[in-house]
Amino acid sequence: MIQLSREIRFALVPPANVDDGASKNSWAAWPSTNLVVPHLSLRCVVAGEPDARSGYLCNIKLIDKMLRGIVINQLLPQFEERQPGKHQLGKRQLDQPGDTLTGEAIIRTVFDQSALSVEQGTLGEAANLVALTLEFSPFLEFTITAKEPEMVQLTQQFEFSAAHRLNCEELSSEENRQLFGKCNNPAGHGHNYVIEVTVGREVASDENSVIDIHRMESTVKRLVIDPLDHKHLNEDVDYFKDVNPTVENIAIAIHGWLDGKFDSARLQKVRVFETPKTWAEYTGPKS
Repeated sequence: MIQLSREIRFALVPPANVDDGASKNSWAAWPSTNLVVPHLSLRCVVAGEPDARSGYLCNIKLIDKMLRGIVINQLLPQFEERQPGKHQLGKRQLDQPGDTLTGEAIIRTVFDQSALSVEQGTLGEAANLVALTLEFSPFLEFTITAKEPEMVQLTQQFEFSAAHRLNCEELSSEENRQLFGKCNNPAGHGHNYVIEVTVGREVASDENSVIDIHRMESTVKRLVIDPLDHKHLNEDVDYFKDVNPTVENIAIAIHGWLDGKFDSARLQKVRVFETPKTWAEYTGPKS
């Protein structure tokens, strides 16, 4: 079994602004525009066994055609026609006060249409849909997986800066230096940490939100960012006075502080980047 990922980028422009249909620079986006409108990315993951002769699991041009067809035929007309307080997206009616075209609504429509297309053989017989992710920005994205198709996952990034020292009391000074290197500096050292918090919720046709984004931000700020930002983790944070503040342990700690704090949305995972090249992810204790 192998997985294949393909991403398309596009702008939510009025249909009349779409060019002749021939992509000139799909790396940047197509449809493209200089209008002040959302610029989004869709990432599709499929899985299966590659063809023995061609080596292809799926021709990526077929994925492009499927996703761009949904964008052109479903999303652009609905984005143009949306009205405050009422929005029709495919078969899903959002008519609660203040409803507009949300990330949850977009990813739900794209996933439902893509799942139907894949089932009908649009991508060939070998490819099975695994997941679709809608990236609003480098800091906010929505995902639906084939494993849990009724659940929409929302991932948002946060950051904090902190110092720490990696040291094990049961090891000698030389053993600590050999194990942790520069990270064992007695005065500590600092990182600009980036956190990705993922929450999930079953989003039905009459619901359009995984979680109130402002409530999520306030919760993470209160429970994680404020206690950790510009602190020396070993000295200023009680949790790490007896726990070595590795990136792995930081991810475990943050998960514990946030688990159960998002009302009906469920914490799915916490990923902590110690550097752009190093991250640790925790999904919770094994059941």
